[in-house]
Amino acid sequence: MIMADQDQDGSHIKVLSSTSFTTSGLPSSVATSSKNSSLPSSRRQKAEKSSVSSVSLNTSSGAKTTRTGTLNRIKYYKGLGTSTSKEAKEYFSDMLRHRIKFQYSGPNDDEAVDLAFSKKKIEERKVWLTQWMETRKERREQGLIEDYLYDKDTRAVTFSDFINKELILFSNTDNERSIPSLVDGMKPGQRKVLFTCFKRADKKEVKVAQLAGAVGEMSAYHHGEQSLMMTIVNLAQDYVGSNNINLLLPIGQFGTRLQGGKDSASPRYIFTQLNPVTRALFPQPDENVLRFLYEENQRIEPEWYCPSFPRSSSTEPRVSEPTKVPNFNPREIVQNMRRLILGEELKKMVPWYKNFRGTITQLDDQRYVCSGEVAVISSDTIEITELPIKMWTQNYKESVIEPMMENTDKSPQMIIDFKEYHTDQTVKFVIKMNANKLREAEMEGLHKVFKLQNVINTTSMVLFDASGCLRKFNSPAEICQEFFETRKNVYIQRKAFLEGMLRAQGLRLSNQARFIMAKIKGDIVMENKRKAVIVDQLVKNKYDPDPVKKWKEEQKKKELEMNGEIGIEENEELDNEEEDDLHKQVESKLSDYDYLVGMALIKLSEEEKDKLLKESESKLQEVNCSRRRPGPTCGPPTSTTSSLNLRNRKRKRKATLTLR
Repeated sequence: MIMADQDQDGSHIKVLSSTSFTTSGLPSSVATSSKNSSLPSSRRQKAEKSSVSSVSLNTSSGAKTTRTGTLNRIKYYKGLGTSTSKEAKEYFSDMLRHRIKFQYSGPNDDEAVDLAFSKKKIEERKVWLTQWMETRKERREQGLIEDYLYDKDTRAVTFSDFINKELILFSNTDNERSIPSLVDGMKPGQRKVLFTCFKRADKKEVKVAQLAGAVGEMSAYHHGEQSLMMTIVNLAQDYVGSNNINLLLPIGQFGTRLQGGKDSASPRYIFTQLNPVTRALFPQPDENVLRFLYEENQRIEPEWYCPSFPRSSSTEPRVSEPTKVPNFNPREIVQNMRRLILGEELKKMVPWYKNFRGTITQLDDQRYVCSGEVAVISSDTIEITELPIKMWTQNYKESVIEPMMENTDKSPQMIIDFKEYHTDQTVKFVIKMNANKLREAEMEGLHKVFKLQNVINTTSMVLFDASGCLRKFNSPAEICQEFFETRKNVYIQRKAFLEGMLRAQGLRLSNQARFIMAKIKGDIVMENKRKAVIVDQLVKNKYDPDPVKKWKEEQKKKELEMNGEIGIEENEELDNEEEDDLHKQVESKLSDYDYLVGMALIKLSEEEKDKLLKESESKLQEVNCSRRRPGPTCGPPTSTTSSLNLRNRKRKRKATLTLR
């Protein structure tokens, strides 16, 4: 019997455990003896009295809202340690409900296991994942929920169904953890950190360890805190070869190029805060139209943020899709985005790293050679003042310089002595050599002899697009073009959101002005009357329920529906709920007119009436102005703002944005 967490990592453990008995298929004897004990992953508090357990993350997600709109409280259970003794007894006293059998269905199961784990099926796995992502995209576009393996009546599953419907979630999640989105250049953990920093809106520095705790609380982070703290450290690092734009400020020792960031201090001793340029890079008005995720009845980070221009974010290879995207100059990216807005041809970009003093030259369409700096300063002395990107100072000394001092049969001694004069940002080796050896090295090429060149490839630029599908891009221009379309759509949605809000505000002001005029004329009498009677007068005279409130409720409903958060409980006590519904409807109707009946007495003057009419007219003019403005032309101001912020941060070295 297999007992594992009911998340994607647990799914991986289940199938590995079930299939590890044999390397040549799944005999029926193994399949019939294997059972998957699905202990609850979440517990739903219902009507504040009882609770219901769900055996997978997916089955709990569809019942977060009751018929009355009241949210059930969802608690996430990471593992058995989260359960109380009482809850553990409940699980084992109802084993028939929690135990799900694995059934062997024949060759289809063998093929599914082979597809998921065979080293020979790498290309087939890519197709498998791509087809699943495309299907998920189509279902989202059609407003359908995702196709899950479990429901409340599931008692047995085949290996092929388990692999194609549940294990594939692990494969996709593993890719999401390691491959950034094209849109914001971030992975989920990084996005959670940025979301928390925006939500805290704290301009004071905070310990990295404390910020990690806040991320766990505000963004429903369920994994190891150490990994999260390293994510925060990486977002703040600014040494050569790391971030061109560090989203967080490094206040303390966050690591240097000496050891590639591995020499950072403990998260308990270092501080950070949001880089001032970050808020300009991620405009706050965009958040009104982003698709925010929900977990445990909590609004967490969006599916992706949409910066003013694409961010490069290099990553390490993982699972079936290796990915490597080099850094590029933010100024050149901004200029190319402007060219796209104006319909001009893009200029080619060469990889660029902040404060790198070497050279990067293009070999062909997808290869660039990165060279360090070396110079002869005397007949027997050379000076190395820059290393290739990702070649860390300590590693270079141990793997290149020190072996050259050794005299072996395969490699005779090349150098006599060397001295180091490094800082945390710069490199300086002064190397003594025999004059003859130096001449030989010059003839062969100092860069070659001292391994001061490497190749930067753009052949593996694999990223998640805006729809959550993995795509391979052949050039930086393709990435810029894809980002431009997404950014343009966000601007169009933001414009529509702004127009809707302005219309609602204008209608609200118009209603208030009409109400004041009616009150002055005596058409509406409020003194010594019940609120319900006053509201009936307003309804009779065709005053609108609070337009701003109704508009915001409509936006919230659309957001919840888009995330599949609105559901109906199957076993609700409808009689009691109908009474509650009636009472809530009455209360809601009365509150819809608070914007009128709750106005202060001073507001019921002719001057205030004229002021409201003027404001209402102003809102309508803003709507008309917005309608006349084409969507794509909204782009340059934001790009310009980001570019100006980059220049300002260059002048103020406080934000560590010294762009060479």
